[in-house]
Amino acid sequence: MDTTWIIIIAVIAFVILLCFLLAIANYSYDKFMQTYNDLNTKPINSKISTLDFINYVNQEKFSDSLEIVQISQLAGDAYSNKKLFLSTSSIRNSSLASFTVIAHELGHALQDKEGKTLKRLLFMRRLGRILGFLLAPSFIIGIVLLVLGLFLEEMLLTIGLILIGVGVGIFILALVLKLLTISIEKDASRRAIVLLEEFFTDNELRQAKKLLKDARMTYWADFLKIILGWTAMSKKGQLFN
Repeated sequence: MDTTWIIIIAVIAFVILLCFLLAIANYSYDKFMQTYNDLNTKPINSKISTLDFINYVNQEKFSDSLEIVQISQLAGDAYSNKKLFLSTSSIRNSSLASFTVIAHELGHALQDKEGKTLKRLLFMRRLGRILGFLLAPSFIIGIVLLVLGLFLEEMLLTIGLILIGVGVGIFILALVLKLLTISIEKDASRRAIVLLEEFFTDNELRQAKKLLKDARMTYWADFLKIILGWTAMSKKGQLFN
């Protein structure tokens, strides 16, 4: 095959891949919210309420040690340090979406109970937010010193390379933490499905899995936003959120 055609095919393949990745980065959250809003109107077949479900799991798995904190933010449910932060909508609405989201956060609670992975991630995020302030200065000052070192002292060149290396290291740390977050979210979703199996029908479990998959794609979107920032075609992502 002619070299020109190889280059053309490679460029076309790259553009198609780039468009696909940009679509994930830019529209995953909208897709998740669409699925969430759809399933938030569908009550489950079981007569148990979300509050009864929470209390049941809290008693069976945590000996009633979890604290439930109501928040107003829709789909802002979270877990932290033996506290479940659940939106008023999730608690009061016995929908398929509410049960799935709550079960997912209970999955995080189980992770926290059974291991230290979640605590390590939270610690590394806090450290990353501090290091994140050094990212831009490291690159800017490093490049300036690199240029000056080409014309002035060689020491400036060395320092410039070190600073750029620091910036690259911080960036790589952010990517590693994003991938670790995705792995932890996948495990929490798996635990959520186990908790829901007792109360959901097979069809409801399939829909719950779809919602959890769409939610996980938003974390992949965060990862891709950082990778594709150079294109200026993706929404802005945060390094250590």
